[in-house]
Amino acid sequence: MVFKRSPVLVASLVLLVAGLTITPKFVGGNLRAATTDTLFALIPPETMQQLEITETDFQSGWFGSSALFDVNYSPLGMNEDFSMTLEFEFSHGPLMWTSNGIAIGLAHATIIPTFNSQEITEALSAVPFELPEVKLNLLAGFDESLSMAIAIDGVEIEEADVTVSFAGLAGNLIANPDQSAEFALSMGALSAGQASTGIGFNLQGLALHSETEQMSDLLAPSFAELSIPAFSTDGPVAFSATDISANSVLNTAATDDQLINVEQQFAIAELASEIPVSAFSWTSEINEIPASLIRSYYELLISMQNQLAGTNTSARSVDELSEELTLILLKNALSLNNYIVITAYDGEHSLDILTDWQGMPQLSSVDDLSIEAIIAALNLQLNLSLDFAAVMRSPLAELVDPYVQQGYLQLDNGRVLLELTISNSELVLNGNTTSLNQFFPSQNI
Repeated sequence: MVFKRSPVLVASLVLLVAGLTITPKFVGGNLRAATTDTLFALIPPETMQQLEITETDFQSGWFGSSALFDVNYSPLGMNEDFSMTLEFEFSHGPLMWTSNGIAIGLAHATIIPTFNSQEITEALSAVPFELPEVKLNLLAGFDESLSMAIAIDGVEIEEADVTVSFAGLAGNLIANPDQSAEFALSMGALSAGQASTGIGFNLQGLALHSETEQMSDLLAPSFAELSIPAFSTDGPVAFSATDISANSVLNTAATDDQLINVEQQFAIAELASEIPVSAFSWTSEINEIPASLIRSYYELLISMQNQLAGTNTSARSVDELSEELTLILLKNALSLNNYIVITAYDGEHSLDILTDWQGMPQLSSVDDLSIEAIIAALNLQLNLSLDFAAVMRSPLAELVDPYVQQGYLQLDNGRVLLELTISNSELVLNGNTTSLNQFFPSQNI
């Protein structure tokens, strides 16, 4: 049988080869918009105020390009800036060969970070062994999405006095065209020890996962969760913790999308140490925070940092900024609830602290603030519940009976209870009411 060449097939092959040859040149012409511009646009404006990003070089070719960026970061509360150089080595799409195999997309970049800050350089040079290589890769998809991967190889080090074992780390950030994003990171076991001191630690891995509806907005609905199977230390302060977890959820309030609700949880399922606590959990809720409050607070912190650093000579004084921060916090309403559960002396104990700050919207100056006004704007509820048998096994056992006699504590069904509320300028302790105004003179703070 003789196969004849189909003109359509030949034409298709020619077009395919031409497309794979010519398309990379067009990709290179739009490389900035598809990659680095999109990447830096994901950074929230509040964070960008602390960053200075300068493109120092850009070389565009047919199948590949390169770019160089200097990044300077000024963290809040620190005088020393951190600077680094990011070197991008691009491959143009649609078909690209990478260290992980063939990739399909607009562009792929290998990113090489170099730290320029003196403190970081000195700290890294002082490490008595070779650090594992950090690998950063960026992939721009056809749908204007970005995917950034980070990988750190594992390392085993055995020196005369120091041992280090690290199983490696891998993470991936996926940013969609609408700026929604998902981040996942997984780290293997990490342990280190120093024979001469007997000090060491063992971290049995770590997993982090987070999602946000808009990465460039710090106040967009989001959540993050962290889990650590186990962590232990050796030495003078030895302890071990199992099933460590933390999570945070940020949402807009159901009644007003300009109000923010934040819930955070931290828990240790099992703890062994010199202290008698064997388990711990803490849940914190901050409800109906005005979004404008958080943004103004952040802007004022940046202004204060610039003022202290002398980089903004036209800024207001630190005292003026501090007073404005205080006014912002005092004038706006806020609900803060904390729920703590502790297992100690073989018993479970709980403490609930519910705070409803009604705010002082009419307050125009900190000088007008008075203790009476603070108490009038504050609603507080505190509920303490202790396991009676556990308390009697603790050093606090001898205090229970005197405090019960004085009315500070109550006994009920095997529990030691304390109930305290502050509302309408009155203190209610275990059912007994006392006016608070009698304790404070009528004068401003």
